[in-house]
Amino acid sequence: MWGDVAIAFLLAFIVAFMATPYTIKIAQKIGAVDVPKDQRRMHKKAMPKFGGPAVILGFLVSVTYLLIVMSMEGTISLSGTENYGMQLLRNVLRNNSN
Repeated sequence: MWGDVAIAFLLAFIVAFMATPYTIKIAQKIGAVDVPKDQRRMHKKAMPKFGGPAVILGFLVSVTYLLIVMSMEGTISLSGTENYGMQLLRNVLRNNSN
């Protein structure tokens, strides 16, 4: 279980790290860039303001990975009528008490 969580964190980091240059290019194309106009600004050059999609993509990939792995291990059922949030919380609490 904890190995899968570690892999999910690593996967989220790698996906966000790899997607960030693409989101910077998209930010420049759509104009989502903070251009320093006065001396109050901390940055001296233009900074993109479009990093959220890379982080969200990393999160979604890691959650998808965890759901697939947990369904393969039988820890969670993706096709049942169970309450997934309560089942996930129960599994986390059970593993923390060991």
